[in-house]
Amino acid sequence: MSVQQSAERVWLDVPGFHAAEYASSVHGAQARILETLGIPPTYDDLICYGAFAFRVQAHEEMCPSAGHPAPGFMCIENSNRALPWREQSYFAFPWDAPREDQVAFEADACAAIKDSIDRGVPVHYGSEEDGLIIGYGGAGRRWWCVHPYHQNGREAFWFDEASGFAGGKWPWGINVWTAPKTAEELVPARELFTAALRQAVAMWHTEKCGAYAVGEAAYAHWLTWLRGTETPCQGNGWYFDVLIHSRRIAGRWLAQRADDYPEIAAPLREAAAHYTDIAEECMDEIGCAWDLTSAAKGTNEWPTRLRLEEIARLESAVVHDRAAIAALERALAELGTDSRG
Repeated sequence: MSVQQSAERVWLDVPGFHAAEYASSVHGAQARILETLGIPPTYDDLICYGAFAFRVQAHEEMCPSAGHPAPGFMCIENSNRALPWREQSYFAFPWDAPREDQVAFEADACAAIKDSIDRGVPVHYGSEEDGLIIGYGGAGRRWWCVHPYHQNGREAFWFDEASGFAGGKWPWGINVWTAPKTAEELVPARELFTAALRQAVAMWHTEKCGAYAVGEAAYAHWLTWLRGTETPCQGNGWYFDVLIHSRRIAGRWLAQRADDYPEIAAPLREAAAHYTDIAEECMDEIGCAWDLTSAAKGTNEWPTRLRLEEIARLESAVVHDRAAIAALERALAELGTDSRG
């Protein structure tokens, strides 16, 4: 990536992304770095290896956080193993004790960010949601960023002039990609693939992870909430949007993997078809997921017919999801892999 320079900043011409493009901002930021470097894996690969594409999750109070890959049953660890570059991480979570070396810590992080941009590699940063540092000013003390929750990722901005998820306060985490992994450090695709399928099965049968209902239990909690309310909430809309986003990708990804693993092609294609059906049936005759889950435009009223339609689509989705998991369990059994371990 060619490094650009002006009197004000040094930067890379890296486009942002928005939540409709990449519902997982964690994997979206990683995918954009990989695109910048011109190397795999893709966003589809990352959310499937991380098993986010196979998860359904609902918070006990319908908090939107259930649609993020980190809270509840985490869907990040295996996708991080799939990254082909080493990372240097700088964590500063707000719930941790104050750092005694905060000044030196920030100076080290800023120096690493500057070095990465000078090498042509964007930097992954985030708190509740993640974005990219694509440039710097002030010898690295100011950051030029893109973020899906700042102008939907359309405009770059100075981190210290932003607010909310995008910036303003020191990030919870900064991940600097330092160098490509050696051949010995790369995790084989088959190992990543089987780990993803095992996690998909494990999540379906987990029921509860902290404050989050997971798998089939998540559908039960979600449907119970829908049957007992007449008021829309952001969590419901986001869960529905993420479900469609993830199942659409899970369907096409598993169909592609069926060509890579001919010995289990049949159950993989069966699971893929069920995941694709979830996305298509949930989106039938609507423009976007929020058409069913939001109040009528200009009002606070959520028409009963929309709520009942969402219930019907989720009742169908749980049947498809259950069948997809059964197919993945058969695939793992045919590979001689324990689906629960």
